[in-house]
Amino acid sequence: MTTETISRPAVGVTWSGRSAPLLTLGRREAKRMLKSPVYIILAAMVFLSAGLDSFGGGFPTKGPTAAAVYEGLLYFLALYAGLLAYIAVHLVASSSRRTHADRQLAASAMSPRARLGGMCVGVALGPFAVALGIIAVMAWLGRFMAGTDESSFLSEDAFMPWSLAELSQPALTVAGAGLFAIMVATWLRFPGSLPIGFVALLFGTLFVLDQGGSLPWFAPYITAPDWADDPRALAGSQAWHAVYLVGLCALAVCGAMLRERDGRMRWLGISAGVFSATAVAGWLQL
Repeated sequence: MTTETISRPAVGVTWSGRSAPLLTLGRREAKRMLKSPVYIILAAMVFLSAGLDSFGGGFPTKGPTAAAVYEGLLYFLALYAGLLAYIAVHLVASSSRRTHADRQLAASAMSPRARLGGMCVGVALGPFAVALGIIAVMAWLGRFMAGTDESSFLSEDAFMPWSLAELSQPALTVAGAGLFAIMVATWLRFPGSLPIGFVALLFGTLFVLDQGGSLPWFAPYITAPDWADDPRALAGSQAWHAVYLVGLCALAVCGAMLRERDGRMRWLGISAGVFSATAVAGWLQL
C-alpha cells in the first residue's frame, strides 16, 4: 500500500477555489430569489392598481413628474421591498426542507455552511443589487431636481433629494430582511417559520419605532428626517445609522452560520466582534 501526500495549495489558489463555487452558487440563488412568485404577484398588483386609477380618473394627459417617480421608488423601497425580500428569500432558503432534499444535499461536496454562504451572497447579488439599482436611479433624478419647485409629499418646501447616507438605508433594510430570512429558515426548520419571522420582523420594528427617547434609532429601519417625521431624527448621524444597519446585516449572517456545529467556536468569536462593532456604531449614531 502506498501513501500519497497532498500538499496544501497556495493561499491564492485556496481562495480562488473556495470563492468561485460560492459566487456561482450565489448567482444561482439570486436568480431563484428574483424569480420568486412574490415579485410576479407584486407586478400584477401594481399594473392592476395603475389600471384602476386610470379607469377612475380618466386617461392621464401627461406622464408622471420626476418627483412622483422619485417618491414612488422611495415608497416601494421603504414600505414593501424589505418585506417582499424576506418572503422571497425565506422560500428559497427553506426549499430544501420543504422538498425533502436535505439528505441529497448532505451527500454533496459543498458543506452546509458553504451553502448558507452562497445564499447570503445571493441576497447581495439579488434583492440588494436591485435595491442599489433603484437607489442609483433616485440619486440620478435627485441631481436634476434639487431646489426645484417639484411638488413633494415629503415636504412643502422646494424638493430636496436625500443624501447618499440616507439613500443607502432603504437598500440596507432590504438586505437585512433577506439575511434575517436566511437565519430564520436555518434555525426554525418547521412549517410556519415564515409567518413567525415575518411577524417578529414587522411588529418588532414597529414596536421599537414607537418607543420614546433614542430607542427608535436602534430599529432596523430608516431614520431620514423627511421620512421619520420626528425631531429626534435631526439629532443623530445618518451615516452612522447606515453603518449600524450594515452591522445588523452582518449579525444576521453570523446568526445563520452559528446553526452548524462545525467551526461554531470560530463563528462565536466573529459574532462577538461584529456585535461589538455594531454596538459602537449604534452609540455613535445618537
